[in-house]
Amino acid sequence: MKHKYFRTILCSAAILFSFTTLTTLTVTKAESTDTAKPAAVSPATDPGMTVTPAKRFSKEGYVFKLARNATVYHEVNDFVSHTSKPFGKSWVKKMADKNIKFKITEFGTGRVELVAHIVDQSGKNQGWVTFFNGDLYNIYAKRKALQPLIKAELKVMDSQFEGKKPSLIQTKNEAKKLHGQNKKIANKSIKEIKDWFADKGDLSYTQYPSLLVGK
Repeated sequence: MKHKYFRTILCSAAILFSFTTLTTLTVTKAESTDTAKPAAVSPATDPGMTVTPAKRFSKEGYVFKLARNATVYHEVNDFVSHTSKPFGKSWVKKMADKNIKFKITEFGTGRVELVAHIVDQSGKNQGWVTFFNGDLYNIYAKRKALQPLIKAELKVMDSQFEGKKPSLIQTKNEAKKLHGQNKKIANKSIKEIKDWFADKGDLSYTQYPSLLVGK
């Protein structure tokens, strides 16, 4: 966990888990030659994960990539049942090295888990990854020009846990220095931070700033 606001998200996920009827869901498996076929999840022994639509994230498009050391599971319930192994390391590295881009379509929440379902443009490569541990990142977050903005945004996200009133002044100042697509990305990200602070519901993670995923 890299940032303090992660604890708040986990609390929201735990509350959602407590009040939502639990189901066991299956995700279409990506093709892989170095992993065994997952065993079926047993509803009798597995508490299951609650799956919700990714809302805004599903509209982001294919702007996320896997880290080379990411852990990707075939099924959402594998995070709690451990009934099957994750994809092999060679498959994950292949996805990362070939610059395969993914979009987020759903979120899965358990007692302490928050995971995301990802799928590439072909629909053949998909799976579930932990949302906040660096398995997944926004491709635009690697742009050198956006680093000062991202640094300022992370400070804003942390400020609420330091007894400070969140201020977007510095982020707006950094956005003014940018041009073209970078400026559009910055303005969009600032709006998402505002939406994040404004959201008081149990599904606040669906409003998480896209540019900061993996940070």
